Amino acid sequence: MCTYRQEAPADLPAIERLLDQAFGPDRHKKASYAFRRGVPNVPDLARVAVDHAGRLVGTIRFWPIRVGGVPSLLLGPLGVEPRRRGEGIGRTLIRDTLALAAEDGARSVFLVGDPAYYRPLGFWPAGAAVRMPHESPARLHGRPLGSATTLPNGLITPASPILRATA
Repeated sequence: MCTYRQEAPADLPAIERLLDQAFGPDRHKKASYAFRRGVPNVPDLARVAVDHAGRLVGTIRFWPIRVGGVPSLLLGPLGVEPRRRGEGIGRTLIRDTLALAAEDGARSVFLVGDPAYYRPLGFWPAGAAVRMPHESPARLHGRPLGSATTLPNGLITPASPILRATA
């Protein structure tokens, strides 16, 4: 059983340890990290899972990007303590934060990851019309949010923070 809540500054050391466990200490060399450098994450979507003993066992973050100039989100990293994988922690973090992102007005989200894991969560291959420099197109997936039914096309670039949508 876990409690899911917004990430707090005090969580940062535990998050870094968890991500090193999940992805290895060389994780910062991955292509997707280039879109995170110098750009703050979307704080409302930075969530963690904490077990009954108070240990951080899951984390998720989103980053503002543009796809062909259209504002979007980049999901990741999503990390779950290796011994806790398969318990639904990652899926819960994804479902909860995607609902929040849609409420905040986000229209699409992209990620780099395993198609078998993300397909049941509504992600599909982004296709040749979406390009992320230095990343395998086979690992790039997207999902429309809210009332959107299609994904934007074009080159993925970093963006300034996405603020709450205003009507």
